[in-house]
Parts: sequence; structure tokens; C-alpha cells
Amino acid sequence: MLNKDDIRRYSRQLLLEEIDEHGQQNLFNAHAVVIGLGGLGSLVARFLVGAGVGAGAGSLTLVDGDVVDISNLHRQASFNETYLGDLKTWALHCELNKVNPAVNLAIKSQFADETNLPDIVSAATCVIDCTDSISTRMEINRACVKAQIPLFITAASGLSWQSVNLQCGNSETSCGCYHCLVSQIKVDESCSSHGILGPVVGMAACHQATQALLFLAKRHLTKIQWGEYIVGNAINGTTNSFHLPPLPNCEVCQ
Repeated sequence: MLNKDDIRRYSRQLLLEEIDEHGQQNLFNAHAVVIGLGGLGSLVARFLVGAGVGAGAGSLTLVDGDVVDISNLHRQASFNETYLGDLKTWALHCELNKVNPAVNLAIKSQFADETNLPDIVSAATCVIDCTDSISTRMEINRACVKAQIPLFITAASGLSWQSVNLQCGNSETSCGCYHCLVSQIKVDESCSSHGILGPVVGMAACHQATQALLFLAKRHLTKIQWGEYIVGNAINGTTNSFHLPPLPNCEVCQ
């Protein structure tokens, strides 16, 4: 049962039928992994901590090997100049503890790669990919497909953002994986080469955090749009989407 402090803290989201008390307990006991703590990951983590993910028997794992740079500050709202040169994992841990000290935070100050990803994702309820490298996303996708763990991927570049929720191996979702996606369309590499406006990253992070929270709260009940590749246009506020089917001969998910 939720105590009085829980009810006060989470009162606004408890009013939603998509959350309610049962969903809140699920959030407490979930183990979410956020990989990449830039503009996307730092803000997604802030929303998850605020919602109580990992505040019970669960945990929230933060993964990144990078340090805070002054070029980050225009879009990475969780950091400020006092953290310049510090590990992003440590800096974000400090800030998130101020928001919700009940959340069990774990930090891994390393870049995700094929050697450490199996261990990083092994106990996850879901993985939230906020990286900006196609090759890293490919490795995260491979690890999640192998472990049968739901994966939420979002990216932002220029004045647009893209997002897709993947749950491969589930007959009800019938969607492909990230390898299927990049085999069919051209995906922008990163904001370092294409530029990015800070609020666009925020728009993407809000969408990704919402999808992850709805899944973590009501895992088998919420109608998450698995395999829907969404492209958002920040200039005119529109979105376009298409369903990502599995490629028949995909070397990762088939």
C-alpha cells in the first residue's frame, strides 16, 4: 500500500487510470536502464525519477562514460557550469537525488558496447536508448533482442526528432528491430554533425519518457504502439509515422 507521503508526492499521476495505485507500485518495482545521459537521457531520467521509477524494490540505472562539456548546456537541462568536467553519471546522480531520494540509483560510468551491454541490460524491465550513435544503438538493439527486453529508442537532430518502441519476439507486436529499420531507411547520425535546438531535444525526451512510464506502470494493459516509427517536426508541430515490420532475413531478430 502507498503511504501518505507517497500519495502526496505522486497524487497528480495517481489520478490517471493509466497509472493509479497498482501502476505506481509497478513503477516503484521496475528496473529501468537509461543509456546515454545527454539532452535526451538526462531529461528522461528526471521524469522517471519524478514519477517514482525504482523507488521501491526496483532501480534506475544510468549509463554514460562522458563528462559535462560547456557545449552541452544549451540542451542538457539537468547540468550547469558547476559540473563542467565532471562525469555525467555523477552529476546527474547528484541532481536526481535532490528530486527524489527514495529512488535507488545505480550509475555505470562507461560507454555501452558489445562487451558490457549483456550485463547492463540483464535485469532490466526496459531499456531506454538515448545515445547519439547508430553503431551504439545497433549494439543496444542486439543485446535487447537477445535478452527479450523492451527497448525505447529516441533521437533528435536539426529541428526534428524520431522515436520507436521495440519489443521483438512478441507475436502480438509483430515489429522489427533497429537493425530492420536502418536496413530500410537513412537515419541521421547525431546532433554534433547536424546541429540541434535545445527544445527539440526536450520534445523528444517528453515523448520517450511518456512511453516508458506508461509501459512500466501497466506493462500488459497499456496499448503501447510497438514498432511505430514516429518522426516529429518541431517547426510545424506535426508527426508522421509508419509501422516497422520485421525483415524476413534480419540477422538480429529473425
